[in-house]
Amino acid sequence: MSSLISRGSNVLSHNSRAYGFVKRVAVNSQVRWETKVSANGDAKPHEQGSADVTDPEAAAMLLLRKGVRKPEGEPPVVNDRQTVRLPVMSGVAQTTTSSRIKIPFETQTSTSVPPLSGQASGSTTVSVTPRLTDVEEAKLEQMRAAQWETRDILSGVMKRFSAPIRYAFAYGSGVYKQTGYGGASKPMIDIIFAVSHPDHWHALNISQNRSHYSFMGTLGSNAVTFVQERLGAGVYYNPFVEIDGVLIKYGVVSIDTLSSDLLNWDTLYLAGRMHKPTLTLRRDPLMRITKQVNLTHAVRTALLMLPKNFTNEELFRAIASLSFAGDFRMKIGGENPQKVHNIVEAQMPLFKSRYGSIIEGLPNLEYIGQDLLQQDMSPMARAAMVRKMPNNFYDHLVKQGRKSGVRLPPGLGAEAINTERLVAVENISGLATKAIESIVARPALTQSIKGLLSSGLTKSVAYMYSKNSKYRSASEQK
Repeated sequence: MSSLISRGSNVLSHNSRAYGFVKRVAVNSQVRWETKVSANGDAKPHEQGSADVTDPEAAAMLLLRKGVRKPEGEPPVVNDRQTVRLPVMSGVAQTTTSSRIKIPFETQTSTSVPPLSGQASGSTTVSVTPRLTDVEEAKLEQMRAAQWETRDILSGVMKRFSAPIRYAFAYGSGVYKQTGYGGASKPMIDIIFAVSHPDHWHALNISQNRSHYSFMGTLGSNAVTFVQERLGAGVYYNPFVEIDGVLIKYGVVSIDTLSSDLLNWDTLYLAGRMHKPTLTLRRDPLMRITKQVNLTHAVRTALLMLPKNFTNEELFRAIASLSFAGDFRMKIGGENPQKVHNIVEAQMPLFKSRYGSIIEGLPNLEYIGQDLLQQDMSPMARAAMVRKMPNNFYDHLVKQGRKSGVRLPPGLGAEAINTERLVAVENISGLATKAIESIVARPALTQSIKGLLSSGLTKSVAYMYSKNSKYRSASEQK
């Protein structure tokens, strides 16, 4: 599906308005295609639910990938893997290839579930996501309460910005506790502002908050925007900014850059950070959809790196480690080497809440115990899963496969045979890891170098020192 967006971009690049429309339609179509959109863990109860596609053209957009036009009055068949559920239209029947009927947790009873490929017929499977334990429920309630308190504080901080912010979220140890982070001082809170027009936004913000910027602010908004969009991962950070007694580091990114990274994994810089629990400060309908697609991509990628049977903790560690793979800071002492462990251990209830509906919705993944999962290891199921991966990840996976000696022909038409050959490789887990590393490495390096420009030398040194202190502290605890 992500290749659909890329292809639509090439065809309609001469018309930005048309491209914007196609991209949004395609995004909505993808979510209908996945048939499992649910609310984020930080959404309020009345905001939860699936997103619906009401535009009849949305389903037809899916056919662009294969270059097929939808016959009048017939449900579109995208390929041999998936039948799209059409929006409600007069005279058109809705179909789906889903093999499981979703029943609300409270009313679903224990039934005999067909075994996954290679699973003994007598094995016990759990047809729904197991409930959190009482201890986890209590911990999750405490985390939710802390979320609302933090959101109220940061909402006040955001009111100090006059420039329009379309979507915003906070992340990191300043928002969610991580194991091993003690001390009296509170960590700096990381915030991302997604804006429609970065140049205009920086012009307004420089006028209002010149002290937030390094010497780059003197050069004007055009220079700041150039550095933001041409270097690194498309994010411009202003660190060590204190507003109303709250120390923050805020990054500015184009809403289009953020959306593309979530769907295509262009750099995995922000998409990877959003694999972990995040706190939404300002909502956007399009971002709610693309966030869920990004989380589904993360689960599928983690499955390539895991064996047939694994625990929740192993799954969440694999997901949380994606954005750190290939990051040079993990090798030179610029990041806590225990960071993935610290995140997952302290935030397990949030991970379960965040990924529970996605795990339940994937047909190739089942619970076989309270915290034990089993995936379908059949070549057909795994090849179909790889074909649903982000375009950029698929391209890097193919490159890694060719480097290892796998014969993979070029072209979109070779996707089916390529995925079948890739999943047949014994070390597919290693290939997937190298593919992620090749995506993350360059943006992580250039984004850090860009910090010297966006933050200035003094703040950059202070930031690197704080990171190195965490590294040394973690090393001493081993």
